[in-house]
Amino acid sequence: MPLSSQQGFSLIEVMVAMVILAVGILSIIGIQYHVVNGNTRGNVMTEQINLAQRVLERYKNTVNVDKLGNEDMVGVDETGAPGGPYTVQVRVEHMPGVKETDAQKITLTVTKSGGIGARPAGSELKVVTLTRGHGI
Repeated sequence: MPLSSQQGFSLIEVMVAMVILAVGILSIIGIQYHVVNGNTRGNVMTEQINLAQRVLERYKNTVNVDKLGNEDMVGVDETGAPGGPYTVQVRVEHMPGVKETDAQKITLTVTKSGGIGARPAGSELKVVTLTRGHGI
């Protein structure tokens, strides 16, 4: 039989098709990994922002701002309750030229330790604000 009358695929054609299919599947898996990782990091950032907001509201609603002090909260969850992966560090500073009873500068740092969605070492959520107490 002449070669031109044979039907079907050669081994080379099948192998090339399999390589193309494998590259496509690996690309989709890689994209999926990055999408899931990005969503997880976004969720962690949202939890850090919510936790920072809760702690700052407590500090800003203090009546006597001259009584505010530094605080370290280790191992809290996104609501501030014990038993979570977050560390919150609050630093209260007197502002030069302003009476301590009038206003204080609050620097709040929230970090997540380990687990899925942990941000790279050295990166953290840092918020700096001023308070005069009474929710202001």
